[in-house]
Amino acid sequence: MKLFKKLSLVFLTAIMVLLIASCGSEETPSDEPVITPPEYYTVAFDVQGHGTAPKSQVVDAGGYAVEPEAPVETGWTFEGWFKETTCTNKYVFASEPVNQNITLYAKWDEYKGISLPTDHTPTIYLAGDSTVQTYDDSQYIAGWGQYLDLFLDENVKVVNAARGGRSSRSFINEDRLFSAEGIKYSFSENGGKAIEDTIKAGDFLFIQFGHNDDNTKGYSTMVDRMVPLGEPDENGIYPVTAPTEMKSTSYLPAEYTSQATESEASKMAAEIAKYGDTYYAYGDGTYKWYLKQYIDLARSKGAIPVLITPVARVSFNSDGTLKSGPGLHGEDFAYVKAVRQLAEEENCLLIDNFEATKEIIETATKQYAEFLMAIVPNTLDNGPWPTGYDNAYNNVSAGFQKMEATHYNKYGAFITAACVAEAILKSNENGIIKGSANQEYYNFGSRVLTTPYSYVDPSNRIGISMVEQLEGLFDLVNPTNPNRVYKQPSEAIAAIEALAAKGDISSITRDNYETWKGYCAEARAVYDSLNFDYRDDVTNYSVLEEYEAAVVAARPKPIKTIVLSANDFVDVDTPITIDGHTFSFDTNIITYTKKAAAFTHNGVQYETTDNSIRLAGNAKITKDAVKYIEFNITGPCSITIVASGGGDATRYIQMVNTDKQIVASFNVEPAQTLFTNEIDVEGTYRIGSKSSNIDVYYIIIEYYE
Repeated sequence: MKLFKKLSLVFLTAIMVLLIASCGSEETPSDEPVITPPEYYTVAFDVQGHGTAPKSQVVDAGGYAVEPEAPVETGWTFEGWFKETTCTNKYVFASEPVNQNITLYAKWDEYKGISLPTDHTPTIYLAGDSTVQTYDDSQYIAGWGQYLDLFLDENVKVVNAARGGRSSRSFINEDRLFSAEGIKYSFSENGGKAIEDTIKAGDFLFIQFGHNDDNTKGYSTMVDRMVPLGEPDENGIYPVTAPTEMKSTSYLPAEYTSQATESEASKMAAEIAKYGDTYYAYGDGTYKWYLKQYIDLARSKGAIPVLITPVARVSFNSDGTLKSGPGLHGEDFAYVKAVRQLAEEENCLLIDNFEATKEIIETATKQYAEFLMAIVPNTLDNGPWPTGYDNAYNNVSAGFQKMEATHYNKYGAFITAACVAEAILKSNENGIIKGSANQEYYNFGSRVLTTPYSYVDPSNRIGISMVEQLEGLFDLVNPTNPNRVYKQPSEAIAAIEALAAKGDISSITRDNYETWKGYCAEARAVYDSLNFDYRDDVTNYSVLEEYEAAVVAARPKPIKTIVLSANDFVDVDTPITIDGHTFSFDTNIITYTKKAAAFTHNGVQYETTDNSIRLAGNAKITKDAVKYIEFNITGPCSITIVASGGGDATRYIQMVNTDKQIVASFNVEPAQTLFTNEIDVEGTYRIGSKSSNIDVYYIIIEYYE
């Protein structure tokens, strides 16, 4: 037993020695090689027959691959990288470590939609409301659509089909979007044709509605404009609900008829009858559904839709932010949110005009935001921009009431157009390609100008320092002229000196009255063209005023005078004809017992009256006029109104032509006032009070040689 233990110990010792010797020997190979784990792996990309494959990546063991730029092939949509050729399990680059060599496979879907042309010369169609439409140069209001082409080169055409007062629903009802069978509603925009009739593959349809869709306002526009949002779900998403049917144009919704007067309902029924036999009625279909019709129409034509949020309206909270609520795009700007939601749901390009203009207005602050807005009433047509606007700004005699909250003036509209151009440029710079199946994008980005073709000057009423401050606020696409040139005070001084050099004031007579009137007008035009900051530097301005007063004093007596006195008024049913001039009266005109004091005008003594003709307030003189006096004139003349107003504030009378455009405004003080305006065009006119009650004593029409 002891011998066996010793032999075993010797045997084990011998084995240990052999093992140690084997491990230490370089010449004796081991039976199993030692495997060292690799430090990196390779990630390869297989595009499965479409586009160009990205380069393979070498990735540290346990590290993460970087998602490469998506491959592209015309007619196909890339949908991501997957772990197998069947593209069942998508590979998540950010959360899957690489621990072996792998190949990722591209998934593709054949795209049967838009095939973009390569010439990059599209037409951009604008569908929208009054904040987009084009206005006459002589009007102070403007829409951003009329300036968009200033930011695009000559290869891109803009067709502005927008029209004031339209909502996403009424634009369709009026056959402005879809082709119509036969002629129903007629219009001039887009050559009187529906967008469907002219838009083609590769064109763009810019879509901005919301102001008139807003159904948080009163009932008056319910039938022909408003579009409800519908009830949002628990996530605040508004529904896309289609109308159940088109209604007969004899149909008025109960929500409207329960609030409207019989007269209002009758006028509304006549308005919607212009749509033809049927129309999309209020309450049947939601805002997002109507907007979707524009998207679908564009895509069906191979064109690219672009949703645009409505521009911001100017109504401030106490903290300087813009208000939401009834008439302000809904509570918490619900209509703006709905446009953003639809863009996401439809994978449609979006320009957030609301956010851009909101930032501009809030940055400008309540004190200066009005310099971007139109004047109320926005139909003023008193002269070219900017001098005409300057003369009307805060000028009751020119028709001024207050600044608009919705519509921008030409300066504000120009800056908004710059916002649209900037949005397109930023999309290109950031590589943002949105839209259906990632095939829709701005293919004319290189044709957007960073320096526009021309600039819109702000009103001269805005001082130079304020122009610089306003323009310094806007981080846009150089929307303003860095080399803006202002007329200098020396030019106005020289013009007034030239006026005085033509002769002493004593040389102004009735015989040369018209000539001197022209001289004064020339000097006045130079002074009016000065920026507001420079006017106090015109040291001889009083000379201009003296010459103008002398011209007025030298004016010859009229060769014909037509006088309507309140004493002539019998009742509203009895027109008054005086020497070929007929005066007629709205049924709401009344006789009032207030009497005029005697006065002298142009050397003629006018006696007191026994009563007055009362113009009650809210005459709606630029709309469906009430409470007005109508009369005709036969040529250029002056109109003098003698009147007084109640209370202690200045009031005024507006005078409109047959197009309901304001041609003159007459200041009326609490005490008896005499105010004269020149009228150049023969025709029929109406006067009415936009203020409260005004008592008219005389209307004097004077014709001169």
